[in-house]
Amino acid sequence: MKDEHKAALKEVCQHIKPSLYLEYSSFLEDVYQWIKAHIKHYSYITFADDLGYSKTNVIHLIIRGKRRMSPKGVDRITEALNIRGTERLYLETLVRYQNARLSADRESLFSRLMELKSKNLSSSLEQNQLEYYSEWFHPVIRELVGMPGFNPDPHWIVKHIEPRVLPEQARKSLALLQELNLVKKSEDGESFELTSQHISTGDEIASHAVVRFHQRTIEIGRESVTNFDHTERNVSSVTMACSQEMFDKIADEIATFRKRILELADQEPSPDRVYQLNIQFFPFTRKIKGQSK
Repeated sequence: MKDEHKAALKEVCQHIKPSLYLEYSSFLEDVYQWIKAHIKHYSYITFADDLGYSKTNVIHLIIRGKRRMSPKGVDRITEALNIRGTERLYLETLVRYQNARLSADRESLFSRLMELKSKNLSSSLEQNQLEYYSEWFHPVIRELVGMPGFNPDPHWIVKHIEPRVLPEQARKSLALLQELNLVKKSEDGESFELTSQHISTGDEIASHAVVRFHQRTIEIGRESVTNFDHTERNVSSVTMACSQEMFDKIADEIATFRKRILELADQEPSPDRVYQLNIQFFPFTRKIKGQSK
């Protein structure tokens, strides 16, 4: 391997860290593009050779999602890129997570990714932001705070949340909301009130936070079908065939609809319950190549 290549391999992960990603293919692609920008005529074949795969197209196949990365592949890559400590553990776990077949295994491995991600965050604010979205009930309790009749007693809170949480979780949630400046003590010091602050996550944690939050709320939405009477919830679905172009159009319509729903909710003068609105629009099949006529 050329000295120029060795230097680039050792430097690249100072700029591009595995813990920024939820797909190892995207991580490898960004690493490749960084090196390519610093070395003329660099190719996927050369990249594979530098990573210990010899001169093959295996890395290109992994990046394109046509081949899985093996545990031995992780060892090669972490050694070649000098990835150490929690970043190495993160990449190893990420590969296991993406290769896992069972949903229970994926859930356990994703929790491990969140733990490792938290260790790699540079500030307590970022850690708190990640924690806010890691549990579905933090936004729920925040909404409860803004409702008439709210009682900060953790036992009162847990009685009004479905599914139930523990009093200690409610207490810690209120403390987290305070640390994030999403709620503050009321003037009399007896309760809490909402602030005008909105939580904003940077690129460092956004993907992880959003994935975990969606996982939790979708799971609870599934349970709501049997946990609530049909008069208390609204669940509907439609199965359709469409193109990527139509998918994009429908996604735009969903964004407009979601904005309108928020506008309606803001006009509510006397809320008496916290609701969750989930919108899922996902493929059931792989793309099918049509025949020309």
